Amino acid sequence: MSKHYLYILSLSLTLFTSAIALRATEVIQSRTVKIPSPAELAKRAEFLSPEEISQLEIDDVLRDRLRADPQWREIADAVRQEIIIKKWGDSAPANPVWQRYGAKAYPLLSYYARSRDRVRQEYGIEGIRSLGKPYTTLWLRGHITKGLNYPQIYDIIPYTSSSDKSWEKEFGLDDPKVRREIIALAKANLKPKSDPQYYEQFNLGFLSQLLGYEAVYGKSTSQPDLSLAGLPKWVELEKLNQPTAPQVKAAIAFYRQLSKEARSHILVQRLGAIKAGQIHPFGLAFFRALAQEATITNSADPFEKIWAIAELERHGDAIGTNLLTDILNDDLSQLHPLAKIVSYENYDETGSHAYYLLLGMVEKYPQSKFARACREYGDLTGRSYFDAQERSPEILTRNARRSPQDKLKAWQEWLERYDSHSGADDAHYFLGISLQQNNDPMAAMRVWIKMMTSPMGDRDAIYLAFPHVRTLLDVGLSIEQMQLLLTEINQTTINQNPASPSNAKVLAPFFNYAIAVNYARKHNYEQALIFANQVQIEAIPDRILEDYYHPQGKSWAEDNRVAEFKRESQALLQEQKGRWQQLRQWQLENTPTAQYQIAASWAGIGGWKNGYLPIWGGIRAYLLPTDWNCQRWWVCDRNLRRNSDILAAYQGGSQNAIALSLYQNLLDSNQFPPDLREKSLYMVAMILLEQWESHTFSETTSIHPPAGVQSSSSFRQTLKPIFSYLDYQNLETNIAQDYQRRIDSIITELQLKFPQSIYTDDLLFSSFFLSDRRTYLERLLASYPKSDRAAEAKFLLNLKKAR
Repeated sequence: MSKHYLYILSLSLTLFTSAIALRATEVIQSRTVKIPSPAELAKRAEFLSPEEISQLEIDDVLRDRLRADPQWREIADAVRQEIIIKKWGDSAPANPVWQRYGAKAYPLLSYYARSRDRVRQEYGIEGIRSLGKPYTTLWLRGHITKGLNYPQIYDIIPYTSSSDKSWEKEFGLDDPKVRREIIALAKANLKPKSDPQYYEQFNLGFLSQLLGYEAVYGKSTSQPDLSLAGLPKWVELEKLNQPTAPQVKAAIAFYRQLSKEARSHILVQRLGAIKAGQIHPFGLAFFRALAQEATITNSADPFEKIWAIAELERHGDAIGTNLLTDILNDDLSQLHPLAKIVSYENYDETGSHAYYLLLGMVEKYPQSKFARACREYGDLTGRSYFDAQERSPEILTRNARRSPQDKLKAWQEWLERYDSHSGADDAHYFLGISLQQNNDPMAAMRVWIKMMTSPMGDRDAIYLAFPHVRTLLDVGLSIEQMQLLLTEINQTTINQNPASPSNAKVLAPFFNYAIAVNYARKHNYEQALIFANQVQIEAIPDRILEDYYHPQGKSWAEDNRVAEFKRESQALLQEQKGRWQQLRQWQLENTPTAQYQIAASWAGIGGWKNGYLPIWGGIRAYLLPTDWNCQRWWVCDRNLRRNSDILAAYQGGSQNAIALSLYQNLLDSNQFPPDLREKSLYMVAMILLEQWESHTFSETTSIHPPAGVQSSSSFRQTLKPIFSYLDYQNLETNIAQDYQRRIDSIITELQLKFPQSIYTDDLLFSSFFLSDRRTYLERLLASYPKSDRAAEAKFLLNLKKAR
């Protein structure tokens, strides 16, 4: 066959028009148009330019027709065989299609280049690159025009060679005119920032590679001012030996106009570097004015006040000493601004200096209320409050022997004594953990709510509360428990005084949303819609989310995670309402077909949206506790929660577990039509395979056994809080065997009840990978020699024999 024949892959919809330009813009997707013969089309191949070839597209329909067409099967099979070799073989295909058939292979290569399957994608890209220019340039232009996400820019440029510009020449970007044209094209086809896939799109990565990061994303507005503008003037002010009140007042005003970096430099490098007791007259007057201004008028920044007082005390000033001793024994809350900046996540130089100021207070006034609180806090945690050094073996042993009840009581008593201490937020965190370890998740949730909505401590531990809130809402509390808490927070009195406990009502959207989602998981779509209509995402104050996303403040101004959370949650909520309305409609119809549609909705692409609570930042599978640190999270602690409750909760949050349950209910019915039963059997097997191949093993373990799967006794014996590597291996083997037994039973039923089923060969082929047993390939070849899986099965079987 002539290499020109391959252009049939791209001409089936041309309808033989005389205008080649019109033919070139057709997208080939007809199921009925007659495929011309190779001889007939070969005559027309010479009329196509590279540009026209590049505009022709192939879809799944044409690809499948070519496999069955006797005149073109040779070419289609050649492509397929090369993909098999690339996917499973030990070496690259010899004399690949693009060498045998040349540029006429371009449309098919372009089809595979946009595949989500990694091997097919690599095959298509390799072929296009092998064709060289102008086809690489034409492909790049077409890919950018479509605005696709796959392949991504780093599928073209490996991470390890992003600085290598040779790829630009390969795709024609070394030509200034082409470069300008394609850059303009990428900009014109860039999705808006409001698009959920904005950062995943190829065009954004492409522009970033060619133009640079800042040209695409913009310059950071939070870059530190390293010039320290104004510092020379400050140095001159420090030389004042007898500063007057007006001069000091003017100096304070000047200081506050400086950049944050310049102010930090003055506090730490200029004034903070002075040895104790040796401060110059201007520095003394400056700190006294700050301390007294804040004390008398309360107009200064609380941070400036406590910093000034601490520095005055360090230099032995009577005013500073009196103010500080009163604070250390009474109003500990005035220390919060100083304690807040002492953090591993705070890179401002004031943090280190503040640490030594606080440490000096404890060492100098060991009997003060503040020092006692720090000491007792360290005794309870087993580590020093300041530097996390371990306490003595005696204290560690005593802590280890404490019962959960004793630990809870100890934290409650500490908070009663030192509720204004800067570590009160940390203590509330340990209180919440202790309540969970005492099997009281409701009381713990009230603590997490309080942490998120009420002033306490220096607030550097507030961000630890939200992960517990979302975990309990997702797989912890029942609908009834969440409704009770929702009633409580809705009855909280609104108080506009910022110094008073905040209004817990601001968390109502989280609870309404969680209740709606949990009703949907239980297939009560009517109630799900009722609660969904009460969700007001926009009513969540930004500060609630900022405490979690930015516990030390934004590190860069363009960090819009709070706004993105609200926007994406609102968009998903609207889509979920539409989905729940459709599911409710099928539920009311209550026909076998409608029941199948409900199961298919959960099992299908996007089915996860039916029961997803969008409070995980898109990485729920990696953040949700499953088999790690369960003593701290309660939801998976098998010592406190029954295995059946844990299994039900995690299955309720799994798209696949819910879909399997729905399909199993249909299969258990005697009134289910045979055609739907056949499809349901196949879907059950495919869901199990998809769960095994595409989801985390911890998630797979947490939902095991799903509906219809019998767990082995050996699996149940491996369920323990702590696993060794061998335990994990055994667990993996047991689950795989449980899945395979269920798939085997489905294969058997399909062969007995549906001998003409189109699904059986696929399941035999997939079973080989799940079990690593060649017998499945042998059965496939023996029973289904004409299967579209036969070529791959034969190749794999020969490969396995050779090894």
